[in-house]
Amino acid sequence: MKIATIDIGTHSVLLLIVEQSSNGKIIPLVDEATLTRIGEGMATNYVFLPLGISRTLEVLKKYKKICDEQDVQKIIAVGTAAFRKAANANAFVVKVEKECGFKIEIISGKREAQLTWKAASTDFGTNIVVVDIGGGSTEIIPQENQEVSLPIGSVLLTERYYNSDPISAKDYQNICDAIDEKINKLSPLLISSPSRGEESKERVILIATAGTATTLGAIKKKMKVYKHHEVHGSKITLGEIKTIIADFKSKTIEERKKIPGLEPGRADVILAGSTLLEKIAGHFGFKEITVSDRGVRWGLAYEYLSRL
Repeated sequence: MKIATIDIGTHSVLLLIVEQSSNGKIIPLVDEATLTRIGEGMATNYVFLPLGISRTLEVLKKYKKICDEQDVQKIIAVGTAAFRKAANANAFVVKVEKECGFKIEIISGKREAQLTWKAASTDFGTNIVVVDIGGGSTEIIPQENQEVSLPIGSVLLTERYYNSDPISAKDYQNICDAIDEKINKLSPLLISSPSRGEESKERVILIATAGTATTLGAIKKKMKVYKHHEVHGSKITLGEIKTIIADFKSKTIEERKKIPGLEPGRADVILAGSTLLEKIAGHFGFKEITVSDRGVRWGLAYEYLSRL
């Protein structure tokens, strides 16, 4: 059976098409992402703007065509943080159903965290803490059915505080202050859980998913062409992230676009996203991060196919 899952985030739209073989193995057939920024401008206006709507709708039409060509039997589409905030989100959902033929489910932050955990724990086990840095929000998931959602993400931080290019010391400090205000309220003990078992000697690892983390993984590997299988499961140290951040700070957005591994459409938001990830990891005492290329779209696929 072939199914497709579509994750429509603040910054990008991701399509996954998988097939389950007779022995139960899940085989990815299509896995792609397109930057559409449906959440553009939402730092000040809680509505989807016409350009973001147009870009996203065109990509969803393209994805529907790919699904038809692949003879997909089921399409599962979800909208995340931006959809939870936008006053015209429901109108967009109706428009997509009319023009593309499938319905978008607007999921809660809790549901988003559950799907992210499902994807990460399937691949890396349960002795993990998962961080999902989106464009409009960030989820920290210390264990199954527990999550902390922060109302900050790479796009929102960039739109609110990024006023100079290259970024000024003042603007960057404002980004750092906004992040610190949120994460300093979180107890470092958040990641400690009795359910892990006191006898467990296995080290808890930090899994980072979504575009910021995968981009950092690709930059470390100096990838000219993104390769899912090389990024997924790769590791990057806090020191390496800090070095990359320093490079971002010294460059204009146009100069960043030339960095191998950095998709040009992320050049403006990658500094805020990377700083957010670096600060969260440091707050909880992690010195290394494992990158996951499999987020909500994979969680949806694992969940649906496990029920068949």
